[in-house]
Amino acid sequence: MYKIMKFRIEGLLSLFLLLGMAVSFVGCTEDIDESNYKTKVKDTLIDMIEKDPELSDIKMIFDRVRLGNSGNASSISAVLSARGNYTVFAPTNAAVRAYVDSLVGGQDLNSLSYEQLQLIAYNCIIDNGTDAAYETPDFPERGAFSQPNLSDRQLTSSQEVAEGSQRQVYLINGSSKLVTTEVNNKEDGDATNGVLHVVDKVISLSTDPVSDMIINADNMKIMGTLIQRTGWVDSLQVDRDVDYENTEHPETMSKTLLAVYFDFVVPQKRYLGFTAFIEKDEVFQRDWGVPAVELDAAGNVTNWDAIYSVMRDKVEAVYGTTDRDNLASPENAFNRFVAYHLVAGKMPFNKLVTHFNEYGYKYGNMRNPQSVSYSVDVWDYYTTMGKYPDLLKITQVPDLTDVDHPLYLNRVSQYNDGFDGDYSEVSTIAFTPGVGLNIRIDDVNEGNDNNALNGFYYPIDGILIKTDEVTDALGSERIRFDLTSVLTEIQSNSMKNVNYYYFPKGYFSNISNESSGTLMTYLTPAVSDSYNNWTDYQGDEFLFGGLFDFVLKMPPVPKTGTYEIRAGISQNNMRGMAQLYIGTDPYHLSPIGLPLDLRQSVNPSPDKNPQLSWPDPASESGMDSEMRIENDKNLRNQGYMKAPLYFGKTDGTGTSQSRYLPNGYDSPCVRRIVGIQYMEANKSYYIRFKSALEKTDAQFFLDYFEYCPAIVYNGAKAENPW
Repeated sequence: MYKIMKFRIEGLLSLFLLLGMAVSFVGCTEDIDESNYKTKVKDTLIDMIEKDPELSDIKMIFDRVRLGNSGNASSISAVLSARGNYTVFAPTNAAVRAYVDSLVGGQDLNSLSYEQLQLIAYNCIIDNGTDAAYETPDFPERGAFSQPNLSDRQLTSSQEVAEGSQRQVYLINGSSKLVTTEVNNKEDGDATNGVLHVVDKVISLSTDPVSDMIINADNMKIMGTLIQRTGWVDSLQVDRDVDYENTEHPETMSKTLLAVYFDFVVPQKRYLGFTAFIEKDEVFQRDWGVPAVELDAAGNVTNWDAIYSVMRDKVEAVYGTTDRDNLASPENAFNRFVAYHLVAGKMPFNKLVTHFNEYGYKYGNMRNPQSVSYSVDVWDYYTTMGKYPDLLKITQVPDLTDVDHPLYLNRVSQYNDGFDGDYSEVSTIAFTPGVGLNIRIDDVNEGNDNNALNGFYYPIDGILIKTDEVTDALGSERIRFDLTSVLTEIQSNSMKNVNYYYFPKGYFSNISNESSGTLMTYLTPAVSDSYNNWTDYQGDEFLFGGLFDFVLKMPPVPKTGTYEIRAGISQNNMRGMAQLYIGTDPYHLSPIGLPLDLRQSVNPSPDKNPQLSWPDPASESGMDSEMRIENDKNLRNQGYMKAPLYFGKTDGTGTSQSRYLPNGYDSPCVRRIVGIQYMEANKSYYIRFKSALEKTDAQFFLDYFEYCPAIVYNGAKAENPW
């Protein structure tokens, strides 16, 4: 029996020079020269595995399986004896044999195919690259590890109370319990190659798509049946873009691209995915009075007509009766009801919202931000699927009475949001059964796996439906969304705050009509770990260059009406300028506003832009609220707004550096009012960005956008500065 413990053990020291050439290993590669003679005074990961008799089966698998498909690819054992940073979740012999028995009805490893052995090996190893391997303090409490495993899948981590004790134990992917941790620590500057965790069950990741997982869940028969009968089961099958992968792409782009002096990684894969929020059967019983599900021996619902009859009245009251007998029609009420539960993008639970520079938050380590102490509500907005796209809001609350910091769908609250406030929640619209507001999201589903091949699904404790109450609540608040929540491939390919990327033309489904000269890059402080100086929303930004011309599909508005559209921008003399166009037809868009010139400083100093009324922090701190409001009105008259007070430093102080003039910067971050537009709910809007300069190396910056309804920006009460 294993006990939880941690050992400091020896790692790989160095490699001798052989024939005058230095040999080193970095990361998982296919061309490790196993013949190189090496002298070790410390144990590597494979040494640790070899010394443990309870890990002899996984060692045998590592010996047989190779990393990659080329003829000279190294074995996994060779890889784990080389330099690097690897996190290994090695199953015990008992775990391996139980898994083999479940597959072939016996315990002989030789009865498994090479592909089956490869899955066992690949699923339990994470190559952390240049980052440190994951020790238990680095594990996400509820959600996925940032780095994928060798199968390019994200492993999840959760905790449960160990049987017969009050001790918390970690579960990997919901069922593989951590029983031992052994760590290679850096000592005296010597090289190391990772962390070994021993688990009591082989990590077996499902190859089912999201739709099949929901259908097979034993407590979601109602939604599973609806997903089948509406035809959404077919729309949720895709998991990757093979055509993109079959096209040759360089691994990196020049580090001098757009005057940014880092290498840009070029994605070699284009994974596609989905996230679903699903009611358990008991929720429909509790909130709508739907009959309890009755099943036959094969697991089919036998009282569907009775269930359907109760649900139809509820669903049609919201979505109408068009094509009521054709559930596969996108006009059908049930089809629209299911579509409102689905968003594109594969999002682990701990990535549904992004913590970075919200007011009062202390970030911690860039690769592993702290998730214990949160400060204020954090949210983002996502576009639902179907012919009639809608807006879905996800909010995480820093509830001090709930260590899980719960997440909710469509939570709308009032805040302490004056100039001297702290943005704490004053009140929130309470959950009411069947209304569709303030619905709590759970991370796991009672023993049912929810980590699908192409995404995740999450149980929700309320019926998700777009009622008039939801429309009015979401349509009466300022809507601020990050560009990464629009570009769903960012989530599906685990790119958020990971690296600098260059995206080839056509990579994003929500960007179209790109000119051949368009350059698109993504930047994050994760590369340099200098995040405390970044004022970007959620810690990332996009830079476009060349003679760019592209169309961005925007999220829908929740309620028909007039909205002020704003873009979060950062200006300097390296920036560019673009004319913007807007409309519902991406091929026929109308100009909106004046060209967006990111070269124009908003620094009010005499030699920059003296006509702007922009007090420094010292003078503003001496103003009362009325003077501050008046000052902001003067700035609005010139088409600008200061950055939100919500953006603070990442050190936990709450200092709002982006609202003022940061040290060393020519101009503060601001919001530019792009224009005012009448927008209809359930419609997709497109914005075209066309370069207005002939300068090909100018940086056109995009970060976040705001839709602000007239009731907020032109209401009786001044819009809050948060």
